[in-house]
Amino acid sequence: MIDIKIADITLRESEETQASRLSFKEKLETAKLLEKLLVDVIETGPVGDSPADSAFIRTLASTLEYSTVSVPVTLDKHEVDRTWDALSKAKKPRLNIIVPTSTVQMEYGRQIKSGEVLPLVGEITAHCARLCADVEFSAVDAVRSDSEFLASVLKAAISAGAGTITLCDSVGELLPDELKEFVSSVYSSVPELHNVTLSLHCRDNLGLASAAALGGIKSGVRQIKVSSGMDSGTLHLEQFLNVIKIRGETLGISYRVNATALQRTSAQLAALAGFGRCCVIPDTAERRTNGASISEDASIDDLKSQIFSLGYDVSDDDIERIFTQFKDIARNKKVVDRDIDALIAETAGQAAPTYQLVNFVINSGSSITATAFVKLVKDGVESSALSAGDGPIDASFKAAELIIGTHYELEEFQIQAVTGGREATGDALIKLRHAGKLFSGRGVSTDIVGASIRAYLSAVNKIVNEGSGAKDL
Repeated sequence: MIDIKIADITLRESEETQASRLSFKEKLETAKLLEKLLVDVIETGPVGDSPADSAFIRTLASTLEYSTVSVPVTLDKHEVDRTWDALSKAKKPRLNIIVPTSTVQMEYGRQIKSGEVLPLVGEITAHCARLCADVEFSAVDAVRSDSEFLASVLKAAISAGAGTITLCDSVGELLPDELKEFVSSVYSSVPELHNVTLSLHCRDNLGLASAAALGGIKSGVRQIKVSSGMDSGTLHLEQFLNVIKIRGETLGISYRVNATALQRTSAQLAALAGFGRCCVIPDTAERRTNGASISEDASIDDLKSQIFSLGYDVSDDDIERIFTQFKDIARNKKVVDRDIDALIAETAGQAAPTYQLVNFVINSGSSITATAFVKLVKDGVESSALSAGDGPIDASFKAAELIIGTHYELEEFQIQAVTGGREATGDALIKLRHAGKLFSGRGVSTDIVGASIRAYLSAVNKIVNEGSGAKDL
């Protein structure tokens, strides 16, 4: 039997597509569901300058037991070091070096010449191999690459320590027989591939990705990249495994994924990705790829329906203000759920803040329990509290709760960088549930904890403004 490994790239694709980015909680739940399915490899998004990226990889590394945690890197040694710092504690870590190998991707996509790529491939792969025992090299747009250059790059990567080589059909226009022939030709040019695991990443633009993957397996491929995101463009996890489940025995193909739980788990993964939410755009593929989104010509009733589908109870006056801002945004970009969350956080239920942040002090480290000292002011009176928590943000929220005197259920927490570099500004979005209703708050700061506390207080102030009650300072 041919044993095939399954590598799911849903989390990586979520980060690559801004409109469909998952929250911290959603990403963690997605990874847990994939591991319950016994997926061999779970690929994440890259570790950028944002502390939230490193925090997620560290959390995932300490959570997963069975699946390999694969994190992408580019030909940048500093990025590799930053990524490994977050990944190193994983039970099964993998560094995935993703490099464009076609002329169009190198020169027009990344502004780099082929002559610069080849020496860097050997250098960076060797550096990754010194850090991590499991290194993958992914040749982006491999099927449109110059055959001699592709062979040189793959040989350099294997020689430097890559144990898995992925060939990417990034355009997704090859027919199954053509892709099978391509894989065979690469084997002929690079005999060293027989000593490593050959992997295939197929796009499903023609609806033939499953057949193309089977052709690749017949030619020697032993790892297949899939996605559990709905209509992401990559070969879908459930689609491919259903084919193998039906024909795998006759084709002599085996895999370790738990097929009995596949349908139920796929539905859960789709729900996490936003599939099934109310959506104004009727196109199914668009909806599945990006979650719920609203076109520029949507009416105020469309927007109101979308807001209610997200769980908010917003007044008509607030909806009119949100609709005005929505029109301004929709002229320049597609408006998705997170945009609506942010508009509600900034607009709905706004009033003079009851609680304001004075200052905070965080004490945290890898070998100590995180603690937070938070000082708030209400009606000119300051009060402070100290609390421990599961990380600095959790400790900060608990300290604020001690001051406010009420516990609010945290429905969702998101944070992302809105500027680049080491001094990046963090944009935090908080959803609190109280008395059956959702209240959202937003905070922006160059400090990730400060942004989070401000977002938390923004939501709390809306709850207090509605008369839900909180104890006096």
